[in-house]
Amino acid sequence: MRNPLVPVAILLALLIFAGESFFGIISRWRDPMRSPTHYANYVDDSNWMLARVSEIPTHGANSLHVTAEVMQICDSNGNCHSVHGKILLYCKYSLATMPSYGDELLILASPDIPSADENPHQFNYRRHLSRHGILYTDFVDSSNLRIVSHSSAGLMGWITSLRQKLVNVIHLSTLSPSQQGIAEALFLGWDDDLTPETESHFRSAGITHLLCVSGLHVGIVALLVGYCLVFIGNGRRSRIIKGLLQIAAIWLFVALSGMAPGTTRAGLMFTLVVVGQMFYSQPPTLNAIAAAAIITLTVNPLTLFDVGFQMSYCSVIGIVLFTRPLETLIPLPKANGGSMKRLGCNLLAKARTLLCVSIVAQCCISPLQLFYFHQFSPYFLVANMLVVPFAALLLGSVIVLVLLAWWPFAFKVVGFLLSAELSATEWVTSKVASWPNALIEGLYCDGATLILAYVFIALLGMALILANRPLEERNKMLFRPLTAILSSLLPVVLLVAHLHHVDVQCSNQRHFDVYHVGYRTAIEFFAGHESYLLCDSATASNPSKIDFQTANNRVYRQAERISILTLDTVFDNGILLVNNRFIGFNGKTIRIVDRSNFREQSAYRPYVDYLLLRESPYITINELCNNYTFDTLIISSQNSKRRRNAWIEQCDSAGIAYKI
Repeated sequence: MRNPLVPVAILLALLIFAGESFFGIISRWRDPMRSPTHYANYVDDSNWMLARVSEIPTHGANSLHVTAEVMQICDSNGNCHSVHGKILLYCKYSLATMPSYGDELLILASPDIPSADENPHQFNYRRHLSRHGILYTDFVDSSNLRIVSHSSAGLMGWITSLRQKLVNVIHLSTLSPSQQGIAEALFLGWDDDLTPETESHFRSAGITHLLCVSGLHVGIVALLVGYCLVFIGNGRRSRIIKGLLQIAAIWLFVALSGMAPGTTRAGLMFTLVVVGQMFYSQPPTLNAIAAAAIITLTVNPLTLFDVGFQMSYCSVIGIVLFTRPLETLIPLPKANGGSMKRLGCNLLAKARTLLCVSIVAQCCISPLQLFYFHQFSPYFLVANMLVVPFAALLLGSVIVLVLLAWWPFAFKVVGFLLSAELSATEWVTSKVASWPNALIEGLYCDGATLILAYVFIALLGMALILANRPLEERNKMLFRPLTAILSSLLPVVLLVAHLHHVDVQCSNQRHFDVYHVGYRTAIEFFAGHESYLLCDSATASNPSKIDFQTANNRVYRQAERISILTLDTVFDNGILLVNNRFIGFNGKTIRIVDRSNFREQSAYRPYVDYLLLRESPYITINELCNNYTFDTLIISSQNSKRRRNAWIEQCDSAGIAYKI
């Protein structure tokens, strides 16, 4: 008998191949380096540039991050060229006037290529920026930046001005500073005023998504408008009028949030969903979501690799597919009787829907959360059940607050009520965050784990959907619920076997990695589940900076016990030997050469497996070869760029193996 799934599988494979080819061609066509008029073709050590701020600047810890479109550039011969392309400027806060959207800037730039993954399993910042069309960055201050003209014309200029006015309105309210930060984040996606304590509590409680304007907020806006227009009925004409007003409200909210990519993506998705509701009593929601994804990827195929894009579509698709089948597994009492009993049943139904949505959304994004961030919030259900139901109330209250800013009495009353709501929210998040193991960090998840987890979720979800079909229909199916449940056990077995294999490998590992930690060098030695970090005393005194650069690698190496050693330490535990910048580990020897010992000479040329250069010592490769016999030279990123380039050139000419 011919398998009816074969033609479907072939069609699916052809569609995937065609989609990859289509988006690949578009991605290659959009590659900025393929354009002869891109400013990257004229970049030297120093260039005069005329650029316009093309996005709303964002505040960083030490500087203002400004994305600008380069319009003209002068090359080394003094010739000016009309060009295009984005550059990211880090503007020091010492500037007298900070750039804003639409400003034209004259910059004496020294463009630098962003750092890639200098450390093992480190976030690749260069690749992240290139996917947003940014190839170079530069640090600027008052000595090399002038604002030629201020311009707030156009839509984005109006949006920027309005956002700042709304932030000022929130600052005039009776809210505390931390509450002002939450209100701004909820309504405007403005996270500059969020306190570190607030961010930590929301992250530990598993509800960080409330502080980032996303699909949840856009959906709430559409829902609030729909509730306000419920009186116009549900006829075709009424649905069209309601839908047009919802779409207008959605895009006004998206504009007020700064037109951030994630918010714009959510706005597009909900717009297509609302369009479906305008013309169909049972709208094809999945079709609308698929259309939104295709439009987004056609505009920029590299959005596929955006974490927000992946999490957003995984959660929305999961909610649409699995929420209703999951609800059927939680029976409710029948709403027979008086009005109070019907009200109670309705509230229980709403609570059941919220519970199922929270479970499905968290299950669908947890593998991605583990893969990218290696952390999990076990109490997410508690926080979501207590806070998310009031998200519409919070957002609605903030909107009412800014709308009534012209009426002092109402503004004060709404501010008082909003303060009480936010105080309750802060209390819940702080309590959940204070529970033991509120945020579990350092969880291992690689590519194979991610794939197997989603295969398991897909099969279990399929069993859930099939179980809700009528019994007669299920008996005729080739793929029945029990088959799906049994099939879901296979990825679980494979996942357990894979994780056991990884654990055995890590238990027997003997490996070392060289890190670049804030212009300094550190070496970490892994012996089973133990690690020994060797660095100078200045680096050892800053554990947070060490963790930022090494945490991901330790997760993949599954290091559980960590010891920090300084370069001047004499240490020998039978596994690792450290003595006067000489290291012995796993039968290999390493010699560190820096400014403290590069002039040392001995009567014989000691042999080492690795020679590590740090601190830009004044020595040539020939002099190193006269002092040491070694197999591989390790050139630390701590060395100056000029010395690194000189050593690389000398190694290439002498045929010496090296690593950077």
